[in-house]
Amino acid sequence: MTKKLLAKIHNEFKRLNTLTLVVAGAALFLLIGVYILLYLVVFNINPAGWIPGLIVAVLVLLLVGGVVYLLIDSADSRVRDLAGKSIDSELQQLRAATNRARSLQSMASVMRATLSFERVVQEAMEVCSLAIEEAGVPRNSLVGAVFLYHGRELIPVATRRFANIDDGKSIKGQQGAVAEALNNAEMVLIESPRSDPELRQFMAFQNCAKAVCIPLRAGFQIFGVMVIGSSTPIKFEQEQFDLFDAVADQAVIALQNAQLYQRLEAEKQRIIEADEEARKELARDLHDGPTQSIAAIAMRINFIRSLMTRDPESALTELEKVEQLAKQTSKDIRGMLFTLRPLVLETQGLTAAVETVITRLRENDGLNIKLSGGEHGDLLTESAQSVVFSIVEEALGNARKYAEAEMILVRFWREDNLFVVMIKDNGKGFDVQDVNADYSSRGSLGMINMRERADRIDGSLKLESAPGEGTTVTLVVPLDKHGRRVAMR
Repeated sequence: MTKKLLAKIHNEFKRLNTLTLVVAGAALFLLIGVYILLYLVVFNINPAGWIPGLIVAVLVLLLVGGVVYLLIDSADSRVRDLAGKSIDSELQQLRAATNRARSLQSMASVMRATLSFERVVQEAMEVCSLAIEEAGVPRNSLVGAVFLYHGRELIPVATRRFANIDDGKSIKGQQGAVAEALNNAEMVLIESPRSDPELRQFMAFQNCAKAVCIPLRAGFQIFGVMVIGSSTPIKFEQEQFDLFDAVADQAVIALQNAQLYQRLEAEKQRIIEADEEARKELARDLHDGPTQSIAAIAMRINFIRSLMTRDPESALTELEKVEQLAKQTSKDIRGMLFTLRPLVLETQGLTAAVETVITRLRENDGLNIKLSGGEHGDLLTESAQSVVFSIVEEALGNARKYAEAEMILVRFWREDNLFVVMIKDNGKGFDVQDVNADYSSRGSLGMINMRERADRIDGSLKLESAPGEGTTVTLVVPLDKHGRRVAMR
């Protein structure tokens, strides 16, 4: 393509030279004709008087024509040379831009094909190698690493040309170029990586001539940094900086996708475990409650059958006992069904459902429970009411099992644009820190379940307790996200 374009330029200059010769020849003949016409025909002057002037004029014309011809020929060479260099430069930039676009497309394809962040950052290193190569530096001169936060330290998760001695090392991100990039959330050019207070601990950066530190961030969330450098002296251009920024953005997207996938997998596993735990708990309750009661009823009926003929009065007494046992069993089953699916919550709302639980606890366990502020129960949406009900039921269940309280208060109220629930008892209380620290060994997921449920409705759960001072569970739910529209007017 370049040769064809240069050939066209040369042909145009050749035409221009030809035109110059034609014009010069025409001017020469015109000049001679004018001299003859004026001096010989019109004025009839002796040729010896005007021929020397004609010769001088012809020589001047030929000199001017020759100079113009040479200038055009010289311009031809210069224009072709400049055009060739300009075209080659533009083509080189176009090829570089095409290669960068292909590299970013390849990186995006990797992101679509995998949820492995490690593969994506390795692909990011390949793209950065290309940028180094475009600057006229061998690709194997690339020195780089992607550092991600692990707790309070930055751990290298992907590296290029790192020595074995660098394995296991980490940085704090509190000094030098890394700290500057993290604090300002902007790219930082490192003129002397071997002098950087944190990077110099890595052998790879001690042999690095120049580097760039790019923060990996999404909004106000910072995941870490990517450090790209070269062991060969290099002058980074704006194109390289733009490419590094694009690579960092892609890497952050991959990281977010990987984290989201991990969270989904963890949530899936948690749901499976919670479902399995619920099944086991239901099986235990059925075995310890209705199953035992039904077996007792069957035994008493068999005993009554033997009493019918020899002691009718005792048989009648036993029938009354069987009747009471059957009623209690029916009540227990209804309670379990209510826990599995509280229909009153769906039909009558949060307040009615909580009152049903309170009534059941009063009748079965003799607990003194009061509900205040029930008129605020309809402030929430149906889905939020379901979550709040689960939390209240869990808190009341914990109070029934462990608090040994004389009084339990459940209170609903509205505070500005917040819906607040408080479950408070005057029981024996407990040490909150000890209980939270011991969850792994106790296997109790009560408080964890309540907090996870609160997170689903963007709520905050606060637990306050101390030995001998009772327990207070407070749930706050934002009405702007989970309030009924009529409640927000």
